[in-house]
Amino acid sequence: TDNGDGFPYGVESKNIDLNYFNGDIEDFYQRFGISHTPIPNPTPSNDYRVTASPSLRVREAPNTTAKQVGSLFLNEVVEKIGESADKDWLNIKRKDGSLTGWSFSAYLQRLSASPAPTPEPEPTPEPTPEPTPTPTNKWFKVTASPSLRVRAGAGTNFAHIGSLLTNEVVQEIEANADRTWLKIRKEDGSLTGWVAAEYLAPTTAPEYPTPPDEEDKDWYRVTAAPSLKVREGPGLEHESIGLVYFGELVEKIDSNLDGTWFKIRNKDRSLVGWSSSQYLVTAGSPTPDPTPPPPPTIPDHKDKTWYRVNTATLNIREAANTNSKIVGKLSKNDTVPALDDSSTTGWVQIQKLDGLTGWCSKDLLVKISNTRPDSILQNLYTGVTYMRKDLIAPRPIVMHVLAIDLQNTKLEFLVTPSKSDVICTRTTSQFLDEFKLHVAINGGYFSYLDASYDPKKLCPNGGEPVRISDYAASRGVIYSKKRTAQPVIHIGKKNQVNVTTYGKDPGFGVFNAVSGDRSVVVDGKLVKNLAALAPAPRTAVGLSKNGRWLTFMVIDGRQDGYSEGATLAEVGELLLSYGVHTGVNMDGGGSSAMVIRGFDGKSRTLNSPIDLGKPGQQRRVGNHLGILVKP
Repeated sequence: TDNGDGFPYGVESKNIDLNYFNGDIEDFYQRFGISHTPIPNPTPSNDYRVTASPSLRVREAPNTTAKQVGSLFLNEVVEKIGESADKDWLNIKRKDGSLTGWSFSAYLQRLSASPAPTPEPEPTPEPTPEPTPTPTNKWFKVTASPSLRVRAGAGTNFAHIGSLLTNEVVQEIEANADRTWLKIRKEDGSLTGWVAAEYLAPTTAPEYPTPPDEEDKDWYRVTAAPSLKVREGPGLEHESIGLVYFGELVEKIDSNLDGTWFKIRNKDRSLVGWSSSQYLVTAGSPTPDPTPPPPPTIPDHKDKTWYRVNTATLNIREAANTNSKIVGKLSKNDTVPALDDSSTTGWVQIQKLDGLTGWCSKDLLVKISNTRPDSILQNLYTGVTYMRKDLIAPRPIVMHVLAIDLQNTKLEFLVTPSKSDVICTRTTSQFLDEFKLHVAINGGYFSYLDASYDPKKLCPNGGEPVRISDYAASRGVIYSKKRTAQPVIHIGKKNQVNVTTYGKDPGFGVFNAVSGDRSVVVDGKLVKNLAALAPAPRTAVGLSKNGRWLTFMVIDGRQDGYSEGATLAEVGELLLSYGVHTGVNMDGGGSSAMVIRGFDGKSRTLNSPIDLGKPGQQRRVGNHLGILVKP
C-alpha cells in the first residue's frame, strides 16, 4: 500500500490460497470474479495530515505576519482548497467547515486517495446471538507483534472481526474446552471475540484512575507552550492583559456559553481574565508538589581575571605549594577564573565548573582577560568537553555546548526509563541525581494529563503524570511506541547514534531513544523553510558526519539583558558551526536545561533555565538524556 505493509495499513488477502487453484488465467478471472479492466491509479487527494506538534497555526493570509485565526492539531486531517504561488502555503479547510485559512505547507503531509471500492452486497442477517457469558476476573496482555486477529469463533476458520495491538490488555469471557482459544473483551468494551491463547500472557487487572474530588474540578493546567494569553473578554478581539505559562495551574471562575473560553485566575490571584479553553486541561489538585529548589548555578565570575592552561595537564592542589595534596586536574586550553592570583607569588586559586576550588602554578597559566571572556572551554571528563559562547548579534545569546566523543568506551547513555508512555515528571537535575549520572539535558515533548490521573497514586515519589508525545525507549524497553514524523535520536549499546523517523529501526537495534521536535540540519545543510518562530530557549542534539562526535546544545532565552534565545534557523546555523552533520531541535522553552555532577556529587546547572517566567527555575519534564562516566 502507499503507507506501509501489514495490519496497521489495512492490507487484506481476501483468503485466496493460490496453492489450491489449478487453471489458466481466464479460469482464474472467472473463478474469483476478477475484471479484466485494470484498476486505475489513485487520484490525487486534497486531504492533508498535520505533522506539527502540538499544533499548527492557521492564518488569514499566506505569510507569518498575517493574523492567526485558529490552530490545527497533530494528526488532524484537513482539506486543501488552494495554495500560494510558491506552494509554501496551503489554503486549508477543516472537515467540519469550522475553520478556513492558510498554513505552512512544510507541516502538512498529503494523503493518498484510492477509487471507492465496489460495495459488497448486504450480508444475510445473523440470528440473534446468545447472551454474552459473565466476564471472568482474568486479564491478559497481547504478546503478538504487531497485532493479533480477533475472530467470530474459536478457530482460524472463523471470520476475522478485528485486531488487537501488542501490549493491549483484554478480559477473558470464556474459553473453549482445551483453552487453546479464549473469548475476550477489550478493556473499553469496543471489541469482543475469540483469539489464540498462545498469544496472550496473564496480567493484573487495569487500575482505573480515581475521579477528581468535587472541590478540585475548577482547577486547570496550561498546555500552551510557552505561554497562554489572558484577555479582557472571551474572544481574540479583546486586548491581552497578561500571560499564564505552560504547566501553570489556574482556577476557572466562569465560562462563555459554548465553553470555548474560560474566565481564569492564577494561583496568587494577581491576574484574572479570559483564555481559550482548548489550551487548558483539568487538574486534580490546586496544590501540586512544589518545584524543588534549583541546584547551584555556575557563577559567572564576570569580575574575575581569567586564565588558559598552557600545558597538557595541570595539577590542582589543596594549597599553594608543590607538596600539597592534588585534588584535581586541568587540561590544555581549559579556561578558568582566578579567585585569587595575587596573595601567593607564583600561584593562582581557581574554580572549575563542577565547583572544585584549588591552587595551580601560575607559570603554566596564560592570562587571557580581566573579565569573563566571550568563549569558555573546559574538559569536564575524558571525552566530554564544555564550551560556552556569548553572542551579541543578532541579539544577546548565551549558548552552552557539550562535545562528546562517542569512541570513549567509558561513556554510558541513559534515557529516562518508564514502563509506559505515562511517566512522572522530574527536573533535569532530579534525573541526574536519581540515576547518579554525570551529564544530562532535557528530552522530548510531553503533554499534561487531566484530573482523572491521580498524581499521588501514579507518582508517589513526586512529580506529575504526563504522557510522552513521541517515540521513546530506555535500555531496550520501548515505553512510547508512537510513530510520528518527529526525528528520533537512537543511541545503541555501543554508543552508535542514528536519527530516524516513524519508528524505523536505526540499524543496530533499539536501545536508548528520545524524540525531538524537528530536524534543523540534514546532510550537513540547514533545513529550508524552518518555521519562523520567535527567539526562545532551545535544546538541540547534533551528530558529526563520521558519527564520532555527539553535540548537546542548550541556548538560554527570555532573559532580557542576558540572553534572549534563538530561532530554529539560528539553532541550525549554530550546530553547523560546531561541525554537526545531522541536527535535531528538542523540547525547548522552559524545559531547556543542561546539568552536570559537581565535585561534591550533587547536580550543578550550567545554563540559566527559566520556567513560569522565573530565571534559574527548572521545569519538571517527561524524559531526559544523560551520560554516566564509568571509572
